[in-house]
Amino acid sequence: MEELLRDCSCGKLQLPDFQRSWVWDEERIKGLLASISQAFPIGALMTLEMKAGAAETFARRPIQGALPAAEARVPDALLLDGQQRMTSLYQTCLRDEVVETITPRQRLVRRWFYIDIQKALDPGSDRGEAICGIPEDRKVKHNFDRDVVLDLSEPDFEYVHLMFPLHKVFDTFKWMQGFVNYWNRKGDPTKWDLFSAFKEGVLDNFKSYHVPVIALGHDTSHEAVCLVFEKVNTGGKALDAF
Repeated sequence: MEELLRDCSCGKLQLPDFQRSWVWDEERIKGLLASISQAFPIGALMTLEMKAGAAETFARRPIQGALPAAEARVPDALLLDGQQRMTSLYQTCLRDEVVETITPRQRLVRRWFYIDIQKALDPGSDRGEAICGIPEDRKVKHNFDRDVVLDLSEPDFEYVHLMFPLHKVFDTFKWMQGFVNYWNRKGDPTKWDLFSAFKEGVLDNFKSYHVPVIALGHDTSHEAVCLVFEKVNTGGKALDAF
């Protein structure tokens, strides 16, 4: 999965321009993250290979939030099915920036996504409850924003509340080192055992996750591509003659 996300980041894997924009809401993102954290299947992707040096068949664009250089790159493949999943994962797990998404009531929000370490390790807890969307300032507030009930604005605060930032999931070493040093200073080295169990039982599922990919050859006809896209994207925008 990590390789696919990095391909999206650099523009090696892009979208045909007839794809709709990224529209997943916060709850669907949490559900996706919960599934991967448990190594549950999330369905296959479908791509269309691009022939090197050939004229481009479809207008294209990088996924939302890709590196600036991605737009100028000719992709190796176009993502026909899986944009919502790949963009959600790229935005939350690889891109070190706040995620712009929407609530189920269609309100625009900006969120950082975290995993509650203790809840994730609790066999009696629903994994979805361990995935948290935190406001842009990394503070959860109640009473009309007057009371801060959870502050994750500094790494030390993340450590003390046992909240792991998902955008560090593919680059955990520095955060893990800070976590261990913090709890050693506090005289509680047993927290390393807790994090080790979390890493093995949760984080490693992200790093080892494999997404099946159905790859259509570059010689697939335009008609076949459009038919496939129409069948697998029932929620997408209608296709016109172009």
